[in-house]
Amino acid sequence: MRSRLTSYGVAAASLAALLLAAGLLILRPAAAQNASAAGAAKKPCMGCSVDGKTTPRTADGHPDISGLWNNNIVGGAFAKSEDGSSYFDFGGGARDPEVAALNRVAPDKISQPSYKPEYAAKVKAIMDVTYGASTAQDPQMDCKPLGVPRVFLLLGFAMQIVQSPDAMVFMYETNTGDNTRIIYMDGRPHPKDQDTSFMGDSIGHWEGDTLVVDVNGLNDETWLGAGQAAPRFAILHSDKEHVIERYTRVGDVLTYEATVEDPVMFTQPWVVTPRRIRHAAAGDYFLQSFCTPMDKQHLVKPTAEDPYICNYCAPGAKPPQQQ
Repeated sequence: MRSRLTSYGVAAASLAALLLAAGLLILRPAAAQNASAAGAAKKPCMGCSVDGKTTPRTADGHPDISGLWNNNIVGGAFAKSEDGSSYFDFGGGARDPEVAALNRVAPDKISQPSYKPEYAAKVKAIMDVTYGASTAQDPQMDCKPLGVPRVFLLLGFAMQIVQSPDAMVFMYETNTGDNTRIIYMDGRPHPKDQDTSFMGDSIGHWEGDTLVVDVNGLNDETWLGAGQAAPRFAILHSDKEHVIERYTRVGDVLTYEATVEDPVMFTQPWVVTPRRIRHAAAGDYFLQSFCTPMDKQHLVKPTAEDPYICNYCAPGAKPPQQQ
């Protein structure tokens, strides 16, 4: 097992490099097609649309979802000032107005999982000791990988996708350090006898212009959502969790949809409220991130006088009386 784990990191890095090279080879003819369609315009960056409206395609005709995607849906450290610089205080700044508009949903329309009574009580117990969006019980405070679908729902930074016909690599900038997934596109099934893991096993296929990803083999050490910019009461799940994700690109906007099944904890499948993100501008780039679990002892706990503060949560994260 040790040699497998040691070689896995090398193999993943090698596969990412190979996919990057493959992706570049695939994208060259697609770039020519897109340039022709948009009046000989030149794509400004890897995976970018020539005009922000035309959906780029790979040589095999599928939408090109490669490149860097920004998910600036929360304020604070992820917000930009008028001169383009970033705010580095969670109390200041504002959400990117265009991205915020793409994700504007009435608080009562944000879907939450339907838990069986015994698990609903456990979720409530966690929320009772949560101050704003933070609690020491959150697995991300221990730098654990975020899991699925949380790795997308909690994403406040960026996501890099490397695309090829046989596999895709999704790399995420997150609070817990680099989180990476390999989505196999070669028609293979899930392993029959697999160990559970934080990111599970992902296999994908195209349904028209939508990438459909089937995820299983997820352990129960992650949360579904909660925390910053994610459904507040989407927390617990079992190791029987099963996720179907759908990625649809139109122009420079990528729409994320997901349905989460958990026969152990849910009364019915949870259909996640769709999330939309924009392709990054030319010149933007992926940053390596890391995590050191030193914050738990400093987290503020709710009190009777001040039960809840959340200056940077997404709509629907606050209790109704504070919306």
